Amino acid sequence: MHGVRFCFAPSLFASPFFRLFSRAVGKPGSAARPSMNAYLKNGEDCALPPGGFEEATLTSTSQDRVFIKKRYGFVRLCLKYGVAIRPVYVFGEGKLFSNVQGFWRNRLALNRFGIPTIVVWGRWFFPLLPKKGVKIYIVVGKPIILPKIENPTKEEVAVWHNKYIAELKRIYDEHKEVAYGSEEGKVAKVEVCLSVASGSLSQGDDSL
Repeated sequence: MHGVRFCFAPSLFASPFFRLFSRAVGKPGSAARPSMNAYLKNGEDCALPPGGFEEATLTSTSQDRVFIKKRYGFVRLCLKYGVAIRPVYVFGEGKLFSNVQGFWRNRLALNRFGIPTIVVWGRWFFPLLPKKGVKIYIVVGKPIILPKIENPTKEEVAVWHNKYIAELKRIYDEHKEVAYGSEEGKVAKVEVCLSVASGSLSQGDDSL
């Protein structure tokens, strides 16, 4: 991962403390569209959490969730510059911190303005520290080779977005028993969240 630019929400990237910390451990960047255009145009390799603040808000210690069904922007950019996409899934990430559940409509509405609404705690004596003994298992999927299309249509973006989700599903199903153990892994699923309806989570047509 040497030389990869890790891109974060503009509100986080604008924080002097966060930027200083991220520079100490890696190569940070802004996930704002103009910045992403510049990085990809210059041929940089970028890492981006497409679920954003919404996916962080939905984090649960008992249920894996991704907020990806309506996230097309990163696929559109990769098509524009002919950049390959490699899906990555981090098993166990949601178990590092407990997170208050519910109040989804209000919390996700604030996320749209770049305001994080996670309410998390880790260890009892210092909530900002992650819980002890949580196993993290990171899987990198196969590269999805995209064609270069200067102005992709919605249909073209949707086709490649579905291929991204299919590869994400493959690596989740293939590695969940290794990550969680055979007993938990056999029943593990990840909710693909679309939006909030009547205060409850709305899911896609399938669960990974």
